[in-house]
Amino acid sequence: MKHQEFIHLHGLLFKVGEHLTRDESIPDGVFVHYKTQPTRPKDIHRSKDAHATAVKLLSSRCCQVIDKHHQQTHSSTTELSPPF
Repeated sequence: MKHQEFIHLHGLLFKVGEHLTRDESIPDGVFVHYKTQPTRPKDIHRSKDAHATAVKLLSSRCCQVIDKHHQQTHSSTTELSPPF
């Protein structure tokens, strides 16, 4: 990926993270590892590697949150569904 593409992806994942943190069921501190690193999407002067690290942190946490939410939703809907 190019530097500009990492910056763009970083910005998109940052917005996804903001959206997820507005959900009251998400525990505090889910994105603490991301928040401790210094690179934000607006920091276009930072290196490609710095944005790649931020993208990895955000994407892994977003996936974990979404997967956990999906498992909870899926298990509650399968409990209500009649068995085959």
